[in-house]
Amino acid sequence: MSGDFAPESHPRRRAGADGQRFGADYLLLDAEGRTLRGLNATAVRIWELSDGSRTARSVAEVVAGEFSMDVKQVLSDTLRFLSDLARLGLIDELQEVR
Repeated sequence: MSGDFAPESHPRRRAGADGQRFGADYLLLDAEGRTLRGLNATAVRIWELSDGSRTARSVAEVVAGEFSMDVKQVLSDTLRFLSDLARLGLIDELQEVR
């Protein structure tokens, strides 16, 4: 996987990567506990929805609906965010959808 997500990609959190809320902050750790990132509300929702069962496009559609945002812009932002998470070792593209 090159780290670039397409609308029909199926993003899935990488095994061992974890997210947790600490007060108003939401933090992500990679499997080794090295990478720490704070997320805003829309990024948290993308992370939560990235379980391999839906496409990046459907993740963006859910987020756009929940936050009353433009789907096209949310899709662009979602693909960029997923690609960033992949480069950090926090998310993969599920190759075989069951």
